[in-house]
Amino acid sequence: MTIVELAPEHATAAAHLHLAGQSGTFLTELGPGVLTVFYRALPRSAAGFGFAAWSGQPDQVIGFVSATTNTGQLFLEMATRHLGELLPVTLARCLRHPILLWHSAQTLAYPLLTREPGEKGAAELLSIMVAPAWRGQGIGTRLLEALVGECGRRGLTTLDVMVDAANQGAQRFYRRHHFVERRQISLYGRALCLYRRELPQAHPGGQ
Repeated sequence: MTIVELAPEHATAAAHLHLAGQSGTFLTELGPGVLTVFYRALPRSAAGFGFAAWSGQPDQVIGFVSATTNTGQLFLEMATRHLGELLPVTLARCLRHPILLWHSAQTLAYPLLTREPGEKGAAELLSIMVAPAWRGQGIGTRLLEALVGECGRRGLTTLDVMVDAANQGAQRFYRRHHFVERRQISLYGRALCLYRRELPQAHPGGQ
């Protein structure tokens, strides 16, 4: 198993892993089409980055992690540069599930709920997924530590993640990896917990 930088060609696999790992959340309710566009666009954005885990089999992504240095910028790029791809699939889902229109509007307020005024040097972990057959082998930990290392190289000081308050397993995972709960918010009709990890800083020249 190897860890590589998340790339646009991982988008389809990442979308399917996301659907399998986070059923019932807002993004999964938007469907595989929206998720595929999202994961194709994220690594192309200056505000997005992540890593993928490859098995020994060719072209098999067994896990990934994604993050952003600016949630508002990432969402704005999605809504402008990729509108032509997103609009047809999003409208089709919203027509079948009108509540998604309200949830989409709430997404615009998300950066304001998760960031404090003037806050700098923070990254947000957006998603971390491992294929069911590969769980329990430390892949999630390796992906997370690859992300933490990259945050340090970028000079970022904190890494945030939003976790469903009902997902006790995810909360235990983040607490084991030095995340501390800061506060709770309500979004999409769900209680969410904001966790933060303070990051070690990489020294210039690798010293």
